[in-house]
Amino acid sequence: MADITQRNSGAVDDSGKVNWRGDQVSVPQGGQSIYKSSSIQLAQLGSRKVVGDRVFSYAKCFTGATAIGAGDIVENQSEFLEATGGGTNASGGKTFTFYAATAIAKDTYAEGYLNVVTAGHFYRIKSHAAIAKTTVGTLILYDPIVVDEESAAQYAIQQNQYLNTIEATTGNNTLPVGVSPIALTTADYYWLQTWGPCNVKCAAATKGDLMVTDVTGQAIAFDNKSSGTAYPIIGHMMMDATASEYGVMFLTIAP
Repeated sequence: MADITQRNSGAVDDSGKVNWRGDQVSVPQGGQSIYKSSSIQLAQLGSRKVVGDRVFSYAKCFTGATAIGAGDIVENQSEFLEATGGGTNASGGKTFTFYAATAIAKDTYAEGYLNVVTAGHFYRIKSHAAIAKTTVGTLILYDPIVVDEESAAQYAIQQNQYLNTIEATTGNNTLPVGVSPIALTTADYYWLQTWGPCNVKCAAATKGDLMVTDVTGQAIAFDNKSSGTAYPIIGHMMMDATASEYGVMFLTIAP
């Protein structure tokens, strides 16, 4: 169960040495500590918090996922869809219409992104209403459209990378987004560590090893993997580590 279950809970941020700067998030009721989970959203997904020499991003545990353990590597399971424009979306506007081949629930892609595949522009999505199957839907954007977007162009709509997070799975085809500092249950909101010294569940490793993700929820030394295969790099070991135990790594996913 989440530590925080209501907005006016009186929770105090006991994260430690928090470096409050201009790019930091401000959350209500004193803030959500990096050591607390919440069943309600207290910051925008992807909001950034710096605690000493460590960096965290606000994330949500995937609804229906198995529990995430403290020190587990976490990956992204966010959805995306390919779309065509629903007409001309004029420059200067903050709405984008598109044709939805399948039904989309309200705000499924809120805080996500609109990618113009054929032109290279990229927009953050603020919100959208529920969209019925085989109809034209509308996205509300944070920023104005740069140039006219035509129905003939190709588009992709991507959920926020911190929305549906789960324990990293075995294999090298995942997108690691960070390490959980606490144990989590389904649908919890939490601060996900993305940079700096971090306690991580590991396979056997030696201080200085370049670490990648492959074993479920664990980091593994790159020199233990087959050459010629791509693996996501997540950091370097700061100490020797025993298999299936936790070791200190300098995490290098998102500064």
